[in-house]
Order: sequence, then structure tokens, then C-alpha cells
Amino acid sequence: MAGFRFSPATNRAHEIAWRPWGREAFAQAQAEGKPVLLSISAVWCYWCHTMDETSYSDPDVQRVLAEDFIAIRADNDHRPDLNTRYNVGGWPTTAFLTGHGGLIGGATYLPPDQFLSMLAELREAYREDRPQLYDQARDRFRQYRDRIARISAGPEVEQWIVDRVSRRIAGAYDAINGGFGLEPKFPNAPMLQFAAHLYRTTGENFYGEMLRKTLGAMFQGPLFDTVDGGFFRNAGCEDWSDPQMEKLLEDNVALVRVYLDAAILLDHEPFRQVASRTIDYLLAHLYDGLANGFRGSQGAHSDYFALPPSARQSASPPPVDSSCYVNGNAAAVSMLLEAAWKLQRPALLDTALGTLDMLIAAVAGDGLAHTYGDKSPESGAAFLSDWTHLLTALVDAHSYTGRPTYLEHAKSVAVELIDRFFDENHGGFFDIEADPDAIGHLRVRDKPLPENAAAAVGLLKLHQATGDSDFHQIAGTALSAFEESFHEYGEHSAPYGLAVDMLNNHPVEVVIEGLIEHPDALALLSSAARLPCPNLVIKPSSENTGDYPAVAHVCLETLCLPPVSDPDSLAPAVLDMISGHRGPFSASPFEDIFDRLPGT
Repeated sequence: MAGFRFSPATNRAHEIAWRPWGREAFAQAQAEGKPVLLSISAVWCYWCHTMDETSYSDPDVQRVLAEDFIAIRADNDHRPDLNTRYNVGGWPTTAFLTGHGGLIGGATYLPPDQFLSMLAELREAYREDRPQLYDQARDRFRQYRDRIARISAGPEVEQWIVDRVSRRIAGAYDAINGGFGLEPKFPNAPMLQFAAHLYRTTGENFYGEMLRKTLGAMFQGPLFDTVDGGFFRNAGCEDWSDPQMEKLLEDNVALVRVYLDAAILLDHEPFRQVASRTIDYLLAHLYDGLANGFRGSQGAHSDYFALPPSARQSASPPPVDSSCYVNGNAAAVSMLLEAAWKLQRPALLDTALGTLDMLIAAVAGDGLAHTYGDKSPESGAAFLSDWTHLLTALVDAHSYTGRPTYLEHAKSVAVELIDRFFDENHGGFFDIEADPDAIGHLRVRDKPLPENAAAAVGLLKLHQATGDSDFHQIAGTALSAFEESFHEYGEHSAPYGLAVDMLNNHPVEVVIEGLIEHPDALALLSSAARLPCPNLVIKPSSENTGDYPAVAHVCLETLCLPPVSDPDSLAPAVLDMISGHRGPFSASPFEDIFDRLPGT
């Protein structure tokens, strides 16, 4: 069963004749007139493990699957393209497809009795009513295809979008418990990152309190692992209790950045400590020096996490994912580069650059693959998110090190990103490369909003570093494609709002010259990180290695300030500079909506 991954606990799910997604499996389904069962699982997912140990280990379930279905298994982290198109509400996904890959229906976790009942129902319907099932599947496919087709570039994206997205964030905020929405409660780091951006750029206390309450509740409650460190994936209750005890690299990397930003913006040392402890967890439990990268997750294991601290030290922790993923590791690189300065931990630079250099070597070698560090990866194709995060990591590495080689690699990656994924006819970036042999819903190349926002941010950063206006134009075109549809994402459009604010404002570049471990450099860095500029570029530099005070060099386009060494003088000097600049800084784009919100 090479390539398939099952619960680490005792189970018999491997006895099912699982097939990988591909033409061979669907050809067999068509030849034998059988429906397809698509199981989408994840190595970190508790209920996926439970279904392996119960339903997929049940002899009756195995018999029915062997006789009447073609069983396909896919891993969510290896095949996010399949998960995007066929997930029916969570993990595990239990989807039923036609022999041509059309979606009939499905569910999430099903205990054996319910699963057998659904299998019998699908078997009967497929025998007696197959034409109707095919019609329904075709209707779903057309609706999916038509929704993506409506994402098309328009005029230049307007600044009012930032205000609209901020309203969505405010409307979803849980003023009692912190966070957004009800239960299950997710940290939603992209929303918190946008809230931090809004607090910095507008000065609205509402956003500051949103950060203070949410981040405080998350690390002071059971969502944060006080023994090993790191945050669990979500909480079962709206008050952040009853956590689902699985830890994902992607979540923890994003939360470190939020806590670092909030620690500076709110001048709150406990948030800084949480960020540092979370990095310690990532290095101790997910980082693999032999693979030059971070493993994707650590699986749920409630028995281990329920142990008292003294017993946990001798118990075996839950296993970690056997794979590293390019998108998660590239995001970790950007986070570690930032944390090295903000936490005054210069050793993090070595870890970040070692990981990045390995990714660069992969591009130059056999080509970029989505997974690495695993002997039997399920998919070799790299996705939009892989190239996007790698681009951003390369530009960030150039900013933090000044090494021109990283900028050259960034330009090469940007060309690949555009050639492979950009829709030249309608704007926006597709999530996967074109494949004439694609099956089912993979025939439609999706345009996910978060990944498009991330691609735009990477290209805007590259434009700022190179001055090449083509990168700015492509970023603007990609963002304009979502002006009519971003509202469908609700508060999850936060990355889009942040990207639009960056697009529509000239960059203010602050170069901090001084040793990474020097208090003067940290003070200037913290002062720079509070500047209320929507498009803020901070570039630390260690070129000043003598016994000289750290200084900040600030430029807005071709206008530059004299060097500033006093942290308290930095903000007034910058605000005075931009106040006379004719451009987007002349007026705030935000309407004061909070006077009309109850409880603020």
C-alpha cells in the first residue's frame, strides 16, 4: 500500500483494495459499471483515524466495497487539488462519484452501521437510477465551472474594498470570547493578521481590543499546549475549550507572525513569549534537519495530550507527518526571517536560509514538487500555493540578507508562477497547472481567493524590490478579477483586503542598519513596525558591525529622510514626509463604522 497512509493505531483499513486517483481507477469503474468511493483523509485528523479503525476495518464494509465500488483514497495534504473540489464538509470526506469523476454526494465521518446503510443506498441508486445520478453530477460540475468562469479581471481594484472587508471582520468578531464565529472555533490567523494591519494603519482601538482579547484567550486556554508548546488546530466550543488536539505547521507559522505583530503593536511581552515558545515547538517537534524542512503536522492523540506534564515527559508523543510541503516550509522561512530580528534570535536565520536553499535546489534540479522528505509521496506536482509562498520567501530573504542571488531566484520563480498559473485571458491565478488528461472536477482549474491574494502580495513585494512595473500590473489584474466575488468569502476575504491595501498605496521602505542582537536595532525595528503605512517594507541590515548606534533609513519612492537613530523620532518624521506626498496617503480610506457597532 505504498503511498497510502492510515491511522497509526491498530486497524485493517489497508486491507481494502485502495487505488490512487487516476485514469486506471476510473476506467475500471466505467468498465464494471460501479460507483467510486473517494476517501479524503489527513494524517493529523482524529476522525480520519477513527474511521480507519472502525468503519474501514469492518468486514462487512470491506466486503461491500470489494464487490460493488471502486475505492480511491487521497491524502488532503498531498492532494489539496482533490480536497478543494471534492471535500463535502470536513475530514474525513466520504464522497461518492460517477465513473467519470462527477460528484454524486457524500458525508464526513460515518460509523459502520451508517456507512453500510449509505453504501447500500448508493449501490441501489447506481443500479436503478444511474442516468439521473449522472445528470445531477453534470449539473454540479457545470455550476462549479460557471462559478470559476465568472472570475474575470475588470477595472483597477478600488480602495473601498478594504473598508468592506473590515466590516466583515468586525461583524464576525466574538466580543465575548474573542475570535470569529461560533463553534467550532478556529484561530483564523489570516483574519487576525488583517486585524493587526487595520490597527496599525487606522489606529482604531476596536482592532487593538480584538487582538488583545482573542490572542489572550487562545494562549491562556487549552488551545495552547503549555507542555510541548504550539497551538492545536481548533476548539470545539466557542470559549476556546475542548480543543481538537492536532497541530498543523501552517497554523502555527501563521500564528507566530500574528503574535509577533501584536506584541509590538500592543507592547505586550506575553505575546512575544508565546511566539518564541511556538517556534521552539516547531523546531523541536516538526523540524527535520536531514530533510532540511518542517514536517507538515503532528497528529491528534487525546490520550497523550490529556496526561499531566510529569507523565508526558516519558510518554511517546503522537507521530508527525512523514512529508514536508513546499508551501508550508516557504511560509516558515518568511516567519523565521522575521522572528530572528523581532525575537533577537539570530540562529533562526540559519534555519530559514538552510530550508530556503534546499527549495532553490529543488527548482534547479528535477523541478519543484509539492512534497519532499518522504520516500513515497502521493503527488509530485507543485501547486499555485507552493510557487507563491516560495516567491515571497525569496523576496523576504533578499530583504533580510541583502544577497542579490535571492532576488535573482525570486524573479525566476515569478516567471514560472506566471507562465504556469496566470490566466492571460481573464486574469487571476489558477490553483493547478493545465492537464489535458484531467479527470472529473480537475478539468476545471479553480481560482481560490486566498492563494490569489498571496500571489499578488508576492508580486508586489518583487515589484518593490526590482522596480519592474509588470509585476505590479499582473498583481493588480489578479486582484481585480475578484472585485465582484470577494464578498462570497465573507470574513475569509481578509487576505484580499490586505493585498488590495498594499496594491493601492505606495511603499514606505525602512532599512534598519544595526546588529540583530543590538537593543538599539530592536527599538528602531519595533518603532518602524508601528508606522501607520498600508504598504510598509522593513529591511533589517547588519552592515553596520562597529560600535555605532543603529539607524533607520526611510524612503517613499524617490523621497528619502536623513538617517534616524531615535526610535521616538521615527514615526513623526515619516508621517511628516508622507503628509505632503500627493497620493493615496492624503486621506484615510476607512469610514469610522465603529460608532455604530454595539458594545464597542
